[in-house]
Amino acid sequence: MNISPLTAADYAEIQNLVALYCVTTDNADADAFMRLWVEPAEFAGYDSGAFGKMETWQAMYEFEKHHVGPGGMANGKRHQSTNIVIEGISATEAHVTNDMLVFEVADVPFLMATGRYNKSVVVKTAQGWRFKRRTLDIDSGFFKLMAKNQAAAQA
Repeated sequence: MNISPLTAADYAEIQNLVALYCVTTDNADADAFMRLWVEPAEFAGYDSGAFGKMETWQAMYEFEKHHVGPGGMANGKRHQSTNIVIEGISATEAHVTNDMLVFEVADVPFLMATGRYNKSVVVKTAQGWRFKRRTLDIDSGFFKLMAKNQAAAQA
């Protein structure tokens, strides 16, 4: 049996960090969202495939402001994280894998997208646990739904 280098408080704070990632997006609060990340010099990137790859903290901030702003894809959506797995790497670093569910909530509610954040890197800072790097693998059904919606709009 492996003994984790993380405390129970670390696990709770990391789970809260993952939840706040969703809630700050749903609340359209890009500034609060960015406070969940390490300082710009420590930022190691965000890769979402479909939404692009942000190499810098500033690029991530600009993306999030657009994403949650007027006309952004996050408007009218509810994000939820499930199946959260936290792997303690050291007392100050962990990898987090979780599934992401995105629901339409402004119109007729439905599950519109799913994906998985694979081995996000979170680190313990003076301000608490923060994201350093994230990679989102969006499930193929999202692209099928977007193509179906686009075809229906053109018909």
